[in-house]
Amino acid sequence: MKLFVDAKLTKRENEILQLLAKGCTRNQIAKKLFISNETVKMHTKNIYKKLKAKNKIDALIKSKMI
Repeated sequence: MKLFVDAKLTKRENEILQLLAKGCTRNQIAKKLFISNETVKMHTKNIYKKLKAKNKIDALIKSKMI
């Protein structure tokens, strides 16, 4: 699924956002992508910043994933 927003999300940020949209937890995302929980947290913060989102729901709405 491709995002329709002005923010330039990286491929990894897009992957994480898609997994968040599916309801995955940070731990589940880390295991699926073979990265640490802290790395997922860092990418999530970057997503929120780029989308000017306050939280996960706000980010998903702004990315038009929900």
